[in-house]
Amino acid sequence: MPRGDARLRTESGQLNQVADRMRARRRLLKMTQERLCGRLSDVTQGRWIAARKEIVHLEAGTRIVSDLEILALADALECSPSWLLTGQEDRPLTASPSTPYE
Repeated sequence: MPRGDARLRTESGQLNQVADRMRARRRLLKMTQERLCGRLSDVTQGRWIAARKEIVHLEAGTRIVSDLEILALADALECSPSWLLTGQEDRPLTASPSTPYE
């Protein structure tokens, strides 16, 4: 039995709410999971070298996603962090002068 309180989950039981949008966006871009791993390494200047298995868990909603990972995923998937989290845009996507994982 895990220690601590139960984790907050989506209505469908997932540990993150970006799973479905992440998978859909990756497929829209015709990007393989392996290519997404490479893009994540590129956008984080090698600070996040994700394994394909990690992407599988993220897309299945069986792994929690950190705020820094949301930012990197949004860059790699060419979408806004807001859309990735909520499915809605609250402002146009603009280039930021710096990202926290630089």
